[in-house]
Amino acid sequence: MPLIATAVSMMPVLAAASEAPARVEMQLEAAIHREIVLGDLKGAMEQYKLILGQPQKSRAVAARAIFQTAQCLEKLGRRAEARDTYARVLKQYADESEIAAQVRARLSEWDNSIPGPLNLKFDDGIPGKLPAAWFVPALPKDADHWAQVRRSGCMNNGSCAVVLVPDNAPVRVGNLMQSFNATAYRGKTLRLTAWLRLEASDPDDRAQMWLSVDRPDDRKGFFDNMNDRPIRSAEWTKCEIRAKVDDDATFIKFGVMSIGRGRVWVDDVSFEALSKPGLKNNGSRP
Repeated sequence: MPLIATAVSMMPVLAAASEAPARVEMQLEAAIHREIVLGDLKGAMEQYKLILGQPQKSRAVAARAIFQTAQCLEKLGRRAEARDTYARVLKQYADESEIAAQVRARLSEWDNSIPGPLNLKFDDGIPGKLPAAWFVPALPKDADHWAQVRRSGCMNNGSCAVVLVPDNAPVRVGNLMQSFNATAYRGKTLRLTAWLRLEASDPDDRAQMWLSVDRPDDRKGFFDNMNDRPIRSAEWTKCEIRAKVDDDATFIKFGVMSIGRGRVWVDDVSFEALSKPGLKNNGSRP
């Protein structure tokens, strides 16, 4: 009888222990959201540090937290620290193949400018999986639940993508995005366009395209997330953002968000540097 009583008394402890890794994963997703969507690099780095100090974290979570810390350092212009942090992932978590592959790719191009956005027509990728060259603020194992390539339902009967928000998501924001070196675009005017449509589940659901420019030392450059003109229509709607890139810009980021419980379809994305310097500003410079 005492053995039974002991086993029963231990059940809440065991349940709490089994739930702890899931809570840490949710904390990581919230930190990535803070870094990428809110742009709070220093706050995100503090959260990554707290996650790395938790004994319940998995190796996948630890590797991702270190990788995201390196991304923050790079965006802040602290390149030497960023490179050392990337190297730490390979030294300690080389068995985490997906993150290790991303680190090797980043280090291989360390001294070269990233050419710019890729796979804008979503031709590369497997239906039902995350589009090639794009990423979402989520763990690799969960990425396909946040955004997927589609071969039907598209505007031009070709390929497109859909941005989702899983029912158990800690934040009601899905975000399909790209990020690349800004060196080749400094001083230029950019035009980003895409066609969006919304499958709404709630009146508050909306779709928003966004574009931001990072500068050294966490200084803000151009930013526009269409917060003043979201897409709520089920019909395909063309969106456009124009931006002047700062002369000291470090990174350019852009993406499409699904805010709420709906699905956002995106097709025919275009990104170009305009030959003329004129700028019709649809966004704001904080």
